[in-house]
Amino acid sequence: MCNSSSLSAKSLEGAKIIEFDPRGLKVLKLANGNILKLFRLRNQWSIARWYGYAQRFCANAKRLHRLHIPTVSIVDTYLLADDAIFGALPAPIVFKPKKNNAQTYAVEYMPLPGKTLKELLMSEELSTAHIVQLGAFIARLHSSGVHFRSLHLGNIVLTPEEEMGLIDVADMRIYPWALWFNTRLRSFRHVTRYAKLNEQFGQKNWQLLTDAYIQQAKLSGKQSKVFQKTMKTFLDNPPH
Repeated sequence: MCNSSSLSAKSLEGAKIIEFDPRGLKVLKLANGNILKLFRLRNQWSIARWYGYAQRFCANAKRLHRLHIPTVSIVDTYLLADDAIFGALPAPIVFKPKKNNAQTYAVEYMPLPGKTLKELLMSEELSTAHIVQLGAFIARLHSSGVHFRSLHLGNIVLTPEEEMGLIDVADMRIYPWALWFNTRLRSFRHVTRYAKLNEQFGQKNWQLLTDAYIQQAKLSGKQSKVFQKTMKTFLDNPPH
């Protein structure tokens, strides 16, 4: 993991709370424009104490950069003993002391510029060319060994340079080989998990994405048939 530094109260001056839950803060936007994302350990004896989501977030971001896949840029990481440092923030929550010596890691990173594909879809800016590009982008991820378990339109960004990149990259495995076919199919289960988003994306666009993926991934005739059948099943039976 990146080296853990000390987070100062001064660095939090002017910070805005972006996301929180009953356990506390989750995401802050700092005055310098960087993002501070918090990762809390639920169990002090968990393996996550040594290699948890914060460590994976950093490692995956670095590996994606080496693969020339746009993503966030890690600035620093911090190990926090408690939430006292956030006490001065105008938060709509009460900070409770952590129990059982639970740890919190905070990762500061520069966000990936651009708009998510979900944002483009909602604003009706997602074009046919973008959808074809998305199919090719997912094929590229798979051929590069990237299995992103949080792959969906809200975590794929179209940059100002018209490149596609990834955010929220903790839940990911990157293999030194191209993904096997069954793993590729599982990846599309994540892409199609939300019924409302699937409907908004539209049947024609899903077919366009499917065709673009098949062409870019160079699937065989048999694999193409299985893939199209599986995609239909996923879209007919989304988990959310």
